[in-house]
Amino acid sequence: MNINTIFLFLLVIAAYLNLYLTFTKQKQRKKTKLPISSKEWREKVEDDNFQSWLSNRERLKDRRKGDLNN
Repeated sequence: MNINTIFLFLLVIAAYLNLYLTFTKQKQRKKTKLPISSKEWREKVEDDNFQSWLSNRERLKDRRKGDLNN
């Protein structure tokens, strides 16, 4: 066997090994689908914060009315 043939054979093995490792790495990186997207989660949190703010505002208005009546 010629030395060039041996190097060619090793190069082919290295190329296939690289292809295999790249394929398995991509398979492992596959992301799982989350039940809710980050945008939906942010909107939900903002809506909850806004509802909390509204209820606190109403409570403060009622407290001020109570202070003015006393």
